[in-house]
Amino acid sequence: MEELPPCKWCGHPPTSSVGLSVFRSSLIAMEANASTCLTCSIFSTGIRTYLSNTSMPVPSDIDHLAVILGKLAVGKGMTVEIPLGPSLLRLSFFCSKRTSWVIRNLPFLDIGKQIPKTTSSDESLSWAIQQINHCRDSHQHCNSYLSAAVLPKRVVFVGTTAEPALRLYESQGERDFYICLSYCWGRRPFLRTLFDNLETHKRCINPDDLPPTMHDAIEYTRQLGVHYIWIDSLCIIQDSVLDWREEAGKMASIYQRSYLVLSATSSADAYGGMHVSLPSDYQTFALTVNTKTNEIRDSNIADQANFSMTTNTTETFYVRRTYDHVNRGTSSYAGRIPMLPTNKRGWIFQERFLSSRVLHFGPQELYFECLEDSACQCTDHSNSSLDQESVLGSKGGGLNETTPRQSPTDNFQQHSSMRKTIAKAYYGPVVWRIMTRDELMYAWHNMVHDFTRRDLTYAKDLFPAISGLAREMSIARAALHGNADKARGTGYYAGLWKDSLVRDLCWKVGFENIATDDEDEVKRIKAWTDRALGWRAPTWSWGSVNAPVKFLGQEHGTKDFFTPLCEVLDVSCTAAAGSDELGELIAGRLVLRGQLLPARVTHPRLKTCRQDGLRLPWQILSLEFGVLVENFVQHLFVDDGCQDLLGLLDEMDAGGDPPVVYCFLLGVVRKGGSPVFLLLKKVKGQSEEEVAQDVYHRFGRLQLTGPPRRAKNDRTPWKERFGVLAQAKEEVVTII
Repeated sequence: MEELPPCKWCGHPPTSSVGLSVFRSSLIAMEANASTCLTCSIFSTGIRTYLSNTSMPVPSDIDHLAVILGKLAVGKGMTVEIPLGPSLLRLSFFCSKRTSWVIRNLPFLDIGKQIPKTTSSDESLSWAIQQINHCRDSHQHCNSYLSAAVLPKRVVFVGTTAEPALRLYESQGERDFYICLSYCWGRRPFLRTLFDNLETHKRCINPDDLPPTMHDAIEYTRQLGVHYIWIDSLCIIQDSVLDWREEAGKMASIYQRSYLVLSATSSADAYGGMHVSLPSDYQTFALTVNTKTNEIRDSNIADQANFSMTTNTTETFYVRRTYDHVNRGTSSYAGRIPMLPTNKRGWIFQERFLSSRVLHFGPQELYFECLEDSACQCTDHSNSSLDQESVLGSKGGGLNETTPRQSPTDNFQQHSSMRKTIAKAYYGPVVWRIMTRDELMYAWHNMVHDFTRRDLTYAKDLFPAISGLAREMSIARAALHGNADKARGTGYYAGLWKDSLVRDLCWKVGFENIATDDEDEVKRIKAWTDRALGWRAPTWSWGSVNAPVKFLGQEHGTKDFFTPLCEVLDVSCTAAAGSDELGELIAGRLVLRGQLLPARVTHPRLKTCRQDGLRLPWQILSLEFGVLVENFVQHLFVDDGCQDLLGLLDEMDAGGDPPVVYCFLLGVVRKGGSPVFLLLKKVKGQSEEEVAQDVYHRFGRLQLTGPPRRAKNDRTPWKERFGVLAQAKEEVVTII
């Protein structure tokens, strides 16, 4: 059968059967073409039906639609994006089953399900139990951490639904199932365990004193037939620094060995509760199509009674506002990953990725994910199953620790896809232990980037909040070096790894969205201009900045991308009392040998490009070198607002000299020979040893792109083509 060309008004069918096709159109054009194009008819009728039956504002002229068609990570998808002021309305089209007619005429239409009106319903509870049982009975790796589930030091005993009881229980090392709660605290005070009420809580906890989120989680634990739940604010003595440090060090293993984690994903604080009712703007509408004439005969609100209505002469399709999913891997017609409340919190990052199973209470529905699978209520489960091949492609010969490591792959687009669609598997120990060295480095860089986009109430919690993930990464790296018995066999220093230290130093601050109407991003940019309050990491570590972090080559990821040109002589960190090197730190030191190049700081030509006056990392400073080099560009990113250097520039305007800084050569990007530098400034040392030598702080990263164009037969070494490097001298530098 001859394939039809794509419709010029809706783009269906797309020219490619893989990937995404984004087609720009308008509602008026699709309505005018509805009589000759079935897809235009379904889209235009669905859009009008949705807008006329909900409280959403109806634009006077919808002429900037984006039609998204294509094959995604777990299935197919047909979505329309409609601009509504500064935001986007996303509508998903789907069917209840893929009949032969659907496959023939609408091959990119996916399967969807009608969901219960509330996550507290019996139907939702039954669905959750079904997912848990399926995981427990079928997934070897999800259950491997539960075989020796020793109860944490303290847990809350919840009793049963028939005989509810509530008290804090101090365990005696016995084994049993327990559930963990993952939630946002918020700013409003709520009941916590303190020295003064510890004994009272061991006798009884009044349920009326608990905030709604804890109350709902405790009741859900009873409904699942589990007797214990771990809640940090109740199980850790909150006014004891020693108890907090002791239990914080165990927190990763507590979540990792729990039977299930209940995540209050859509609740901004402890008072938001776990459960939600489906908002009216997210109801589903049915469109019945005559398969003989392609005429849409009627449209109405879909319910369980008319779901899956299909006859010999009709097909029923559905349209609804796209639900918010934790990641893109669950639903093939899901939109972008929303920044739900728990997706913004730093501590919750490792709570999610280390635990075997998580049940998310989202803003519209329940969502389940484990180490080997994920599912949501709105999508057919067969579309969301994650087999081994989808995790590591052709390398998925078996997810186990004995799987031989393959040669490094250059297909890092696959890593990018995994990170967005099956993040729990990608950021988990099962996959890490069969990755190569380069892939582990790349996975860590991706993880740091995602983690640093989240917020922490207390700056000092940065490293403790990922210490469990760091421990798992250390085990995976140690195995590469034949040191699988030592959890710290490869060296972990303030978020960087000794076996990839030079590449790990190539980080920069990076904001993904600089739209002035993004309040969260504006808040982040303002926080970025200052380093973390109080010392929490040496300046050479990404942990010293208040900003999202990106790494050199993160978008490319190939193993041959970068050649180091310096030597690490020494690196060390000092842990805080009661902590270890994976957790809270009090000092750090790095000694490097390599080429050091002096430069002078100047004002950038463009001081600001934002209406609100906020300046971005590449707009703070410029550098001048002692020689003129044509046709190369400075890519200079500062780590903070550089207030001290800006102050010196103000003095220079009054007649002083430009401040001198130093560029330390880390290495070169192989393609094009682009050198990459750390930006350093001299500071006073703290110890006697440091006072006796030059000590530096890092304040940014510099990359010179080029080199200048040259003849094809010109084989001049790249160093000679950058005349500025002639001023560099080999030095040993100490960075603190």
